[in-house]
Amino acid sequence: MARTRRRATYFEVSTLRDGTVLAAYPVRKPTPHVIKRDRLQIDEDNICKEFSRSGSELGDVRYDGRTRFQDIVANRLNTCRAIRTLVLPRIEQLEAGLAALQSQLNRIEELLANGRSESSA
Repeated sequence: MARTRRRATYFEVSTLRDGTVLAAYPVRKPTPHVIKRDRLQIDEDNICKEFSRSGSELGDVRYDGRTRFQDIVANRLNTCRAIRTLVLPRIEQLEAGLAALQSQLNRIEELLANGRSESSA
């Protein structure tokens, strides 16, 4: 069975100034000529063009599209909160465990090194 070919998707995005992505538009990968001409930087998320704005229209109750964008902002805040409360404490515990293992390994290596030097003397 033939494997399907997967191409990376590139995006032009509309963001708030803090980096929250409000909208992403898939685009073709820019050619090397366009990348050089427009001085584009393609980041690790394959974002090739970013249009930043203040988001002041999101507070306007007469703006019909604000509920969609408010959901996006709320999802970002909830994701950040979940990472901060669920993931970061576990990472800190793992780091502490690794530090303890490293110190124990250092002590074992030191004892082995001392044992070899005493036996050869």
